[in-house]
Amino acid sequence: MKQNWEQMILCELSAALEELKEEQLDRLVQALLKPGRRVLCVAVGRVLLSMKAWVKRMRHLGIDINYVGNETEPAIRPGDLLLAVSGSGESIFPVEIARKAQSLGADIVYIGCTPESRIGRLTNAHVILAGGTINSSEKERRTIQPMSTLFEQQLLLLGDMLTLEIMSACKIREEDVRACHANLE
Repeated sequence: MKQNWEQMILCELSAALEELKEEQLDRLVQALLKPGRRVLCVAVGRVLLSMKAWVKRMRHLGIDINYVGNETEPAIRPGDLLLAVSGSGESIFPVEIARKAQSLGADIVYIGCTPESRIGRLTNAHVILAGGTINSSEKERRTIQPMSTLFEQQLLLLGDMLTLEIMSACKIREEDVRACHANLE
């Protein structure tokens, strides 16, 4: 029964993350740290679950971040940032939210696998992750995992990588992060 899935998944994930472009990460860190800026995230399904982990940790770092649809979602203003996250870049809800945010003067960063997608063409910057999307054919897929699983895994780890980069850049210590963590547990 067991085919060493964990080793195959870890190798696949490691190879995919190696393709991540450092300049794209640097631009995203700069975008997240722009003073006075609100950050909103839009995603659906399992991708949204990965983004919710980002939102929580980025809030621990003092970033004014939320996700579209949350009960505490603020208005987006000109100069704010929308992270439009979709492996395919074609998911209806993120596409339409990106269009609306653009019409309101927000900057948009697309995080996904398909820079020439509808979202990709609307955005100011991209962070392109390797791997299959829900729309990938068998020939396009570079993963043994179903649909957009590899993208979702990379997305979660990207949030953790950004956390460490921001902590380093802003000289935030773990004690500082811990002080912002929920304490009613």
